[in-house]
Amino acid sequence: MNEPAALRAGSLTFLEVLATSVALIGPSMTPILIAPYMYANAGNGTWLAYAFGGTMLVFVALNINQFARRSSAAGSMYGYVADNLGGSAGAFAGWSLLWAYGFVAAATLGAMALFVQLVLAFEGWHAPAVAIVCAIALIAWQLAYRGVQVSAIVMLVLEAVSVAVICILVAIVLVKHGPSLDTAQLTVSGGFPGGAGLAIMFAVFSFVGFESATAFGAEAKNPLVTIPRAVLGSVVFASIFFIVATYAEILGLRHAATTLDKETFPLGTLAETFNAGYLRIPIAIGALCSAFSVCLACITTGGRVAYAMARAALLPAAFARIEPRHDTPNVAVTVVTALTLLVTAASLIGGVAPIDIFNNCGTLSSFGFLVIYALISIAAGVYVKRRGELRSGDFAISVLAVILLLVPAVMLFYSVPAAPQRWFVYYFLAFLALGWAWFAAGRRAAGTR
Repeated sequence: MNEPAALRAGSLTFLEVLATSVALIGPSMTPILIAPYMYANAGNGTWLAYAFGGTMLVFVALNINQFARRSSAAGSMYGYVADNLGGSAGAFAGWSLLWAYGFVAAATLGAMALFVQLVLAFEGWHAPAVAIVCAIALIAWQLAYRGVQVSAIVMLVLEAVSVAVICILVAIVLVKHGPSLDTAQLTVSGGFPGGAGLAIMFAVFSFVGFESATAFGAEAKNPLVTIPRAVLGSVVFASIFFIVATYAEILGLRHAATTLDKETFPLGTLAETFNAGYLRIPIAIGALCSAFSVCLACITTGGRVAYAMARAALLPAAFARIEPRHDTPNVAVTVVTALTLLVTAASLIGGVAPIDIFNNCGTLSSFGFLVIYALISIAAGVYVKRRGELRSGDFAISVLAVILLLVPAVMLFYSVPAAPQRWFVYYFLAFLALGWAWFAAGRRAAGTR
């Protein structure tokens, strides 16, 4: 009898695992698309919001690493919660992850429609946004379907090129400004009252995905070392990049005709301002590559989370199938891609602008990530205590992570936003309710056998 197909063990190096985490963060997206929204909320304090957000997620990463340095399994963010807080909490964790990865992928498809149209406009060309997202989704699906090794290499190369171009522009700005510190950015001014808190909440969207390395526990080489390093390293790298890039962006555009919060392509304006207009097209192409790498990472990681959930009977058994030629969860990857494309294409057909798809889907994804980050921080303390290894520092890290996560969580309800954002939390709660209903029905059926 033939052995059942399984994920290919030991196939990913540290660099490939780190590439997946960094790619899902998509650091290039922040100074191009997210910074204007952040600046509208927090003004000169934008980089401080990233400093707070990075510190908060370092604590979350340390909690994730309580598990990652002791055990590993495919889809283990879900598994960590289920094993330590019970099946009910695990169900919420799994569905929250699928929600989060799905909407990040949809957000980046919207961003890519915007960037492709921007690049084509440089040559006076035009293409329908729906056709663009369909073509890109097909390419991403093929890469994820054929193997995670290919996916990881592609993501690494694309994101490295994009970050390098942005770093060149940031260096030009900082060198021309000189060594003096921009003291105006040491205070939170501009934006609006309470906006700093909202900026911190949205900063979570910039970082989401750093934990994606945990989904490759069954495929990483030396996973108990590789995965913890990738999780923490991706947060630290992204934090430094976000802080320096937004600081330079605010500094460079201080006297521009259009303020940062009104810019649709801020790095393009920054390049023109500092006589580096030749970087406009590379930046736009780099943004497109960054968005694609994020989308690909979401589909790849989301597929493995769905695979792990199917093995625990939280999804139909078909999601646990492994394609024997490429050793990938082909059904899970295909369904994640199809649902992501459906959300984006339906929104475009309904008249929603690509930038609004990005903002709306990004906001929707943050609900799922806040839930899973809080659950994993609680589960970490429980896990270490059960092993008899709980130290006062471990307890403090767990508690501090939950407390810091409450800041953006509370800010989601600080004021009632305009429609459709005011309904987003109810969409998320309804999704969790459906997931819970599926879980409860399965548990009842198992109890009757």
